[in-house]
Amino acid sequence: MRIWCILFLFVSIFSCGRHLDDATLSKMLEGEDKQQIIEATRYVVDHKKVELVGALLKNGLDPRITHDLRYKGMTIYQIKMHAVQKLMEVPPPKKIDSEPDSVVFNFYLRLARNKKLI
Repeated sequence: MRIWCILFLFVSIFSCGRHLDDATLSKMLEGEDKQQIIEATRYVVDHKKVELVGALLKNGLDPRITHDLRYKGMTIYQIKMHAVQKLMEVPPPKKIDSEPDSVVFNFYLRLARNKKLI
């Protein structure tokens, strides 16, 4: 029984550390599947992939609400804008709320263009 527990733990640890390339991440971020968008967004932030800010901003005003336990009740817009805020290390001009806000979105869009990330 202990061997099975150790084997399960070993497999779990290594399956969590998968590597996603930029093309796959961009496709996930620009897709329609909310769960894939969330997974890709977390990966981009965790690995500080600033070069993918453009993909995060694509469909950035997405008002769909997620039911993922970690982000329950948040919109895709909120998740993406918080990710862009962390990557760019610049606070938005207004608070990021559940309602998509073009002021916040355009702020980060201009910032990304100025930094030649788009």
